[in-house]
Formats: sequence, C-alpha cells, structure tokens
Amino acid sequence: MRRSIVVILVVWVLMLTFVFPVGADGTIYVVKPGDTLWGIAQRFGVSRYDLARVNGISPHAYVYVGQRLRIPSRGGTSRPGERVYVVRWGDTLSGIARRFGVSLHALAQANGLSVHSYVYVGQRLRIPDGAASTPSPPSSSGRRVYIVQRGDTLSGIASRFGVSVSTLARVNNIRNPSRIYVGQRLIIPGRGEGGRPSARRDLTFVVDVSAQTCYLYGGNVLWYRWRCSTGRRGYPTRYGYFHVQNKLPAAYGGKWNIFMPYWLGIYWAGNTQNGIHGLPWNATTGAVTWAGWVGHPITYGCIMLDNSAARTLYNLAYIGMPVIIRP
Repeated sequence: MRRSIVVILVVWVLMLTFVFPVGADGTIYVVKPGDTLWGIAQRFGVSRYDLARVNGISPHAYVYVGQRLRIPSRGGTSRPGERVYVVRWGDTLSGIARRFGVSLHALAQANGLSVHSYVYVGQRLRIPDGAASTPSPPSSSGRRVYIVQRGDTLSGIASRFGVSVSTLARVNNIRNPSRIYVGQRLIIPGRGEGGRPSARRDLTFVVDVSAQTCYLYGGNVLWYRWRCSTGRRGYPTRYGYFHVQNKLPAAYGGKWNIFMPYWLGIYWAGNTQNGIHGLPWNATTGAVTWAGWVGHPITYGCIMLDNSAARTLYNLAYIGMPVIIRP
C-alpha cells in the first residue's frame, strides 16, 4: 500500500514537469513548484505579456502549482486589420493609443493589459483594427491634439508638452483649469504661442553605486554631479539600464509608512517599485527620515538625493529618460 502511494506521488510530480501538446496554436504547460509567470515566459522564449494575454490573466499575476497555461507560438498571431508596434524609449500605453488614434481601452484589451499597465522597450503591441495607418504629425503651426486620459490634470499635460497652464487653458477656452474630462480634445500650442521651449529629451541619469554619486548628462555634457544614497545591506539597488516610468510629487511607501518626495519610478522589485526621490518623511509624525545620510547606502533599494537635487532632477526629468545604475 505504501509503495503504491509513493509511486502515485512520483508520477504526479513527473506530470507537473511535462508540457502537453495541444496543436499548432501552442502547448499547455502545467505549473510546478517555484514557477513564476516571468520564468515560464523566459523558458519558452515568449513575452510575459503574450503569455498573460492568451491565458486571460494579468501579466503581474501569480501562478499556482497545477495551473494549466497555454504557451503561445513564438511568432504570435495577428488578427485581420491588426498591426504590430515595437515599444521605444519614452513610450507609454496611452501615448501609443493616441498616436494611432485608438482608445486606450481597445489597445490594452488587444494586448491582454490593463489601462494602467507599463510598457517596456522592445515589447510588441498589437494595434487593433480601426487605428490610423500612420501616427498623426503636428500641424504646420506646430499645434497638436491631445485626448485627455483618466488621471490627467491640466498642469500635468502642460508640463508634459512644455507649455504653461495659462497658455494651454487660453488656447482651449478653459475657464476653470481644474475641470477637464476624459475624452476631451485639447489643442497643444506650438512655439510662438506663449509656450516655453520644449524640454530637452536627451538627458541621462547615471548612478555610481560604489561612489554613492549620481550624474545628470545633457547629451554628452555633464550638467550635475550629486551625492546620493543607494540600497543598504539586504536591500540592494539593482544594476542595469532602466528608464523613468512615472513621476509623482510624493510617493507613499506603505511598508515603511513614509512619503518620498520628487518621485521618479524606474523599476519594479516584486510588488513594489524602486525609484529616485528626495528625503522621505514619516507619514504619521512628519519627521524627516535619513536626514544627514545622503552619500551612504541607507535606502531600501531606491536612489535618494537631498531635496534640492531631487527637485532639480524632478523638474527636468521626463517619462522614458534613461537611468543607468552601475556598480
């Protein structure tokens, strides 16, 4: 009896390691202990987003032992009327949707994403039927049209396009800058219409972990050199080539109950995002955390600057700005 039970258990474990063919559309993989969605995607040479899409789950979802996942073919399949766009530096899901004249929801749905998903360089996105054949260029006057997305503010849109809030409001006959709505079409004024020149788009932020020093370059010219802090023992800052994914005046770290000012998110570490920020403060007491520690590895994986440097960087940074973290 005991031997039969052992044999059954061995057979069950072996079955979890098998991949079961289901035809030309792909294969079925049964999740085994230790698997992650990302790891399975890497094993089969497919995108985590494609893997999530064909299985109707979030690309950030957890998988469980015994779960059956359909593995898409490497080349992927295109539906009639769809084209593929390869994500570049600075792209966002909403920006790509605007560029091709489709709704954010339709683009997200076509790729198995949520409207709040981040995209990464090299990711292949299906552009659904009904999209413009080519992105709409600015008019001869330099004006463009922007469609308001969920979460937008007039000041945020103005900052993104390098114009003043007052100019943007005036051009669009907006009396109350606090009242814009999703789907509203805004004219973005060109140069010579009261807007300030567009911000530079050739900045690079470099973090030297061993020296606890950060550099901001404009092209090949060094603009700023700042002391900074990276991750402490047990919470290392990841090395690599990243880019700014989001900007927030202050981000809340629920695990430590702190607010981090001048937040620039750069990469995800599990369920939390690491980024660049100024001196944090305790959300309950308001006391500044790690004051006097800039230049020493003290953070939980983020890059910390003093508030003056963090404010300067925040005002210059843009979504997609490269961030290089080196040992």
